[in-house]
Amino acid sequence: MKANLLLIAATLLMALSACNKVSESIQRDIIIKPDSLLFSIPPTALSSDSIVIDNLPATVNIIDEINNPGGENFSLENITKVKVSDFSITYVPKVKDSVDAKNNFSSISTLRVNLINGLKRDSLAKYANTGSIDAVPLRLSLTPVIDGEVLRTYLNNGSLKYSVVIRLRKSTTDTIRAKLSASYTLTLEK
Repeated sequence: MKANLLLIAATLLMALSACNKVSESIQRDIIIKPDSLLFSIPPTALSSDSIVIDNLPATVNIIDEINNPGGENFSLENITKVKVSDFSITYVPKVKDSVDAKNNFSSISTLRVNLINGLKRDSLAKYANTGSIDAVPLRLSLTPVIDGEVLRTYLNNGSLKYSVVIRLRKSTTDTIRAKLSASYTLTLEK
């Protein structure tokens, strides 16, 4: 009888300590999507120079995004891991449902997106056009190249500014309109 009572007491003690450990460690992944950014690539003759489009501001309020209205509130210090979930640039036609035959993404050889903050500049994602010069992609999926810790420091600053660097493989005669879209996965832990 005494052994059964001790066994029950030990089981209850272990169950209570396990419950405390669960409540102490809360982890959640969230996906944040800054607003899409429209930008224009100016008409350019083929040269070895890159086209640079600076200071494209992304609108996202990290604090609002990481605070869960129905549960735990997290802070910037609770972000333990950050990664790029998706980064793409989409062709925006001037006339709905049409593609300009001479001025489109097939003209792009390489494209790199940097994050900028004052004088600091870090590569975020890149794209290399390895397809046929006649193929006309309507969406470019960029490969993330940034370290999670570096990305986290940009997100902690509260504002993201992008710089797009483009190298052409054929000349363009008119503006190419594009939309930059990104999503980031944040791991939050308390």
